[in-house]
Amino acid sequence: MNNDLGFEILDTSSKQWITLKGINDYPITADKERIDRFTLEKVETLNGRSKLGLYKKYVFKSISKTTNFQMKKYLYITVFSDFKDAFLIKVKYHLIKGKVEIENVVRNEIKIDNNKILWAFQGASYPERPDWILPITQNYKRENYMGMNSNDYGGGIPIVDVWSKNGGVAVGILDKKPHPISLPLSNEKDGVYFKILENRRATLTDNEEYEGYTVVLIPHRGDFFDPLELYSKILTESGFKVRKNKYPKDAYLPQWCAWGYGRDFSYDGEYMEEILKTIDKVKELGFGWVIIDDGWQDKYGDWGISKLAFKNEESDLIKMVKKIHEKNLKAGIWFIPFAASKDSKFLKAHKELQVLDRNLNPVEIDFWNSYYLCPSMAGTQKVTTELVRRLISNYDFDGLKVDGQHINATPPCFNILHNHENEFESYEDSPKLINKIHDLSHSLKKSAVIEICPCGTCPSIYNMPSCDLPVASDPKSSFQVRHRGKVFKALMGRNVPYFGDYVELTESGEDFVSTIGVGGVPGSMFTLKDKGHYPLTKQKEKHIKKWIDIYNKLRLSEGRYLNLYDMVFDFPETHVVRKGRRLYYSIFADNFSGKFELRGLSKSKEYEIFNCENDYKISTLKKGEKFVNLNFENHIFICAIPKKVADHVA
Repeated sequence: MNNDLGFEILDTSSKQWITLKGINDYPITADKERIDRFTLEKVETLNGRSKLGLYKKYVFKSISKTTNFQMKKYLYITVFSDFKDAFLIKVKYHLIKGKVEIENVVRNEIKIDNNKILWAFQGASYPERPDWILPITQNYKRENYMGMNSNDYGGGIPIVDVWSKNGGVAVGILDKKPHPISLPLSNEKDGVYFKILENRRATLTDNEEYEGYTVVLIPHRGDFFDPLELYSKILTESGFKVRKNKYPKDAYLPQWCAWGYGRDFSYDGEYMEEILKTIDKVKELGFGWVIIDDGWQDKYGDWGISKLAFKNEESDLIKMVKKIHEKNLKAGIWFIPFAASKDSKFLKAHKELQVLDRNLNPVEIDFWNSYYLCPSMAGTQKVTTELVRRLISNYDFDGLKVDGQHINATPPCFNILHNHENEFESYEDSPKLINKIHDLSHSLKKSAVIEICPCGTCPSIYNMPSCDLPVASDPKSSFQVRHRGKVFKALMGRNVPYFGDYVELTESGEDFVSTIGVGGVPGSMFTLKDKGHYPLTKQKEKHIKKWIDIYNKLRLSEGRYLNLYDMVFDFPETHVVRKGRRLYYSIFADNFSGKFELRGLSKSKEYEIFNCENDYKISTLKKGEKFVNLNFENHIFICAIPKKVADHVA
């Protein structure tokens, strides 16, 4: 018999059971044959305790016999009392006799009937910068490789979640370091398939073993939020701190960035002057941060001060930071790690630090016209930490914007001078260098804020413990702002100060509510007069002032995101944040008119319902009532306040 198991979830609305077939683990040989015919010999049940708490472990012992070999399979399925909705799965193959060349190992192959509408969260990084949640359309197929998918793009979040209106299942890898696995998902004629490929080769001879990675499988109802949150909680409790109890208070301040002025300063020498002129308006409009973006430096790798931006170089940069601080604003600065411009002095002097491909050629970071520096090397670490010390200690910056789509992962390195144990050591060491940036910054300035921005792509979960301010990172739509915010709230904590990026990147260039409504921190990169890309008009200034005032008054980013609505299958799309005793609902649709259910209200309380954007009362709900009549286009932002609280405020 095959070791095929299944899970069933009861859909509480239809009272129907949803069957998820799978949890099929098997090796694939170098001859492309599946070793999947195992006969079950014994099942054991063990009870115990680990750092994750009390558990029950089921051990399935099976054997496969052929004319060429005999192999035993041990399948371990563990359920913890504190994480009852998750199944932790390990597998071990013990070759009794013979020889087997393993090309790959398949983990948790799952099939779901495709006779319903299905959506998926997929955490891989791609140059196309796709949505992180997508409908599974006909003939859909994606490899979700966690290695490099192009020179600049790789890594991500090694979990895939597939769900329908009635239920879903997530499967991913639980490990404290990244592995170049794949999580392929495809829509075939007979169903939607997804699984994990370990992408490891091994040759087994008598009495040798292959032990697989720890896999987590999470059946669930609703969208991707609950399984991602449970996944990150298990990782955090295992010692890999994806979630923090507390984030730096300055991370919650709204942000203005000089990126609106660009990196190529045709108005020679006026970059500093333009920023100094702009910070008065930044303060007036209610922002808390001024971020100096790409263009302050001469060359990536050299990290000198550009005379084009700052005529007197370091002295001007220090002067500007002082001016920002005099306005009681925080100063941040941008840089990209483990990269050096092709014509930089540093690279010419330290070619031995380069990541080399199989043909021993340097690997380009295409977007930055640079070459990778290997994060495993002491020289790369030294130039990075020296830069961090200079930016924070010498120049007195309060935070760092660590940028670049390449920071998720580093390509395999074949540089023989590096003495790597294997070519993926550079890939595994990439988050370690990001962690050095974080820890050193906080040792130099306890209140420092580290923003990690992988430029439009799905971030690496292995960088999240080093991040104080996750960011939507170049969103292409308001939908991306919102669903990326929900992903970060699930993974990094419901009160994480998620930065929705600059409002000018939304379709309208004005959509603050998509950030503020999901509990995010707003930002802008407006410019003054005719300089830069986003000149501030009177109308735009009024709009920015309105929404930054709303944000500073409510500070919903410090509240608790509540997962009360499926982002896809509940209409209209709704997000809820609780702050104190108030519930804030941001609701999105092209058009909506009718009764809307306000979930999360206490049955024992009366509520006053207010429009937060335009500050007027919509209605009063008596005890037990939860429906309100709404009529809006695009969005509405409302608040439910317990009546006694509302009366007290009035």
